[in-house]
Amino acid sequence: MRNKIKIIHIVPSSFGGGVETAAKSFLNYSCKSFIFKVIFLQNKKFDNPFFAYILSFKIILKKKPDIILTSLWKSNFITLLYKLISPRTRIILFLHSTRNAHFVDKFMTTLAAFFAFEIWADAESTLKERLDRLSFLKYKKIKFQNIRNKRVISLVTEKLEPFNKNIRNPSFIYWGRLAPEKNIDIAIELFYKIFCIDKNASFTIIGPDYGVKESLIFKINKLGLKENIIIYDHMSLKEIIKFANDSCFFIQFSSYEGMGMSVSESMQLGLIPVVTAVGQISSYCKHMQNSLIYSSNDEKTVSEIFSIINSQERYSRIKNNSIKTWQNSNLYKTDIIKAFNQISKSEK
Repeated sequence: MRNKIKIIHIVPSSFGGGVETAAKSFLNYSCKSFIFKVIFLQNKKFDNPFFAYILSFKIILKKKPDIILTSLWKSNFITLLYKLISPRTRIILFLHSTRNAHFVDKFMTTLAAFFAFEIWADAESTLKERLDRLSFLKYKKIKFQNIRNKRVISLVTEKLEPFNKNIRNPSFIYWGRLAPEKNIDIAIELFYKIFCIDKNASFTIIGPDYGVKESLIFKINKLGLKENIIIYDHMSLKEIIKFANDSCFFIQFSSYEGMGMSVSESMQLGLIPVVTAVGQISSYCKHMQNSLIYSSNDEKTVSEIFSIINSQERYSRIKNNSIKTWQNSNLYKTDIIKAFNQISKSEK
């Protein structure tokens, strides 16, 4: 009888953005063809990242995976290190953003791409744009064209029920990483102009700090918004939904994105997204149809927000279109299982 294929998905941490959230939604799985397990290199049990990574690597050594699915550059480093020890282990590189975060990210992702037998991404835009940004330009085109499979894996982790409410007021929410590329400071500046019109406006910000929380608090205090803007630490989606229920708009002004997981979650819940058209967001968010596209014109965006608030017909139409956008989407778990079943069959 043929042994099951052992697959490990390596993720840098158990807390953070969409990648980690998706991984936590599908931690373990076993069927007749394969065994799947997620390993987080760092979690809240260990304050020392180095110790946590060493312990995680020992677990990987013990598991002896046939395939490693690797997400983000720290996971790529650990994966490549393991491949030195076990050359027969195959790599699947999972891309989650259209851009490299920094040089180390670019270098590690490039190496992982060259050793990968498949490349996955959370969106078509991620797959195309990220590969175009990797190193060794004169070699990569031939290499990446020869990769057997390039797949898009949905990051929709579950189907969410829309809120049964009819809120029409300047109440905003953001959830995700508090990172420079999210441009939360620009969202705060826009909110200030809304606040100047309606002093009851509110903005809830939820997410782990990736280096900008202190500067955001400084800006909030400087603009006199500490009663109107509240920042919370990372929460589960279930906890986030309680806060989202009191909001009308989801706001995110990213410089770059992959699929935009929190945007899709907000739309399923019936919030109207106010977003920049970056990454895959540009393919599913349509201005004044199911969302508002922000293009650095604060006065125009503020006017459009209040035009929605002041019109029941416009609000209902955009909200309902927002909800419908994701009604027929695939689920993360379903796409993962399908992909590995196809790989397992090809091994026979």
